[in-house]
Amino acid sequence: MLDTTWSWLLQATIYLGGLLLTFMVWTMLMYGMHRLAHLHSKRNPLWILHTAHHRIPYLSRRPTHNWPKLGQYFFWLGDWKTSLDVLLTMTFPLLLLTALVPQYALPLLVGHYFYELFLSEHRLDHNPYVVGFWTRIFAWGDYHLHHHAHPRRNFGLLVTWWDRLFGTAEDPPEGAALRRLQHMAQKQAQLRALERSQYGNVAKLQS
Repeated sequence: MLDTTWSWLLQATIYLGGLLLTFMVWTMLMYGMHRLAHLHSKRNPLWILHTAHHRIPYLSRRPTHNWPKLGQYFFWLGDWKTSLDVLLTMTFPLLLLTALVPQYALPLLVGHYFYELFLSEHRLDHNPYVVGFWTRIFAWGDYHLHHHAHPRRNFGLLVTWWDRLFGTAEDPPEGAALRRLQHMAQKQAQLRALERSQYGNVAKLQS
């Protein structure tokens, strides 16, 4: 009985080690793909695709927490460039690993699907309210949004350790993304107030 328990523990430890190693390889490949996507060249298809993601105004609008739309269940993220960007940068490396080591990569592929579907967009990756200790380990909230403000920094996806290893990490002041969002909201409110004032003045002149 004791030998069986130790054997099971050993097998579980080996499997978890293989799972962790596969996760590390996957996140390193994503880091590399993301860095390649920031090589600005008209001959770089990754950059052409990735610019669509950086056009999404994450830094000027508050996150929403709606249920995924039907297309998102099939990794359709609103347009073909953004969808293909995620597939090439994140999903394709994991599919390659699934072909090589399916026993370790397949669970990660399932986790990747549900993460992108329910957690990535506005709950973790692009949520300015996610701040503090966990953003030093995971590429969430403040950390990843800092990349949108400073595209030469924080290329890591899911985790920050490859940025730290290769010298591209830059931890923003806590709450920087939220303050930027609040500043943008104030500017938008001032513009709307100015437009209403100008409209009122025109209406008075016409009357």
